[in-house]
Amino acid sequence: MKAKAKSSNTPCPIWIYGEYITTPPKHPSGEVQTEGHYIDKGGYLGANVYGVSADTLCRQTAAVDKRKYDVYENDILLYETEEKIGYFIVQDIETTVDIINGEILDLEALQAEDIRIIGNLIDYPEFIEGMRYHVENGLDVPYLPVLDVMKTPVSFLKMTCLKCGHITLGSCYTAKHKGCGGYFTTEFTTKIYREKNIEG
Repeated sequence: MKAKAKSSNTPCPIWIYGEYITTPPKHPSGEVQTEGHYIDKGGYLGANVYGVSADTLCRQTAAVDKRKYDVYENDILLYETEEKIGYFIVQDIETTVDIINGEILDLEALQAEDIRIIGNLIDYPEFIEGMRYHVENGLDVPYLPVLDVMKTPVSFLKMTCLKCGHITLGSCYTAKHKGCGGYFTTEFTTKIYREKNIEG
């Protein structure tokens, strides 16, 4: 099956995309690897096979987002139209959950032009908790077009801790302040963005 997972044999785990296998083919060097969890990226037989952590395995769905990127399990989707925004978690290859109101929806019901992959729960396990805190306390749900923009040196997020008032600038979304455990509310550092009304 087509899937992605975090590498288990690299100094810093990275996402590997390809065919999930448990019995890897013999490496071109003749080395035989034991059974386990692997992603085969394809190409020359046995040359692009990577050991992966099974608990990070995310199956590829039949859906794509507005940029034609493949959607995988555990992906965080920004749902955005002229009238509303929302966030969906891909629960399995057929189902999504709206984290604003808890509605369960078939993935195929979301139009590709309305969704954008902004992250994955493996990388951002506190995302749901942070967003639900905003909803449950009557706070504006932040508009996050992406959760990690570390590829640019510019800090585009201003995060303010709702508990202690600490302010931090960053290029990567964080749900909780490690210093006091409070939740961050988020806005753009540039203040240049499209205002949206959040509808549950």
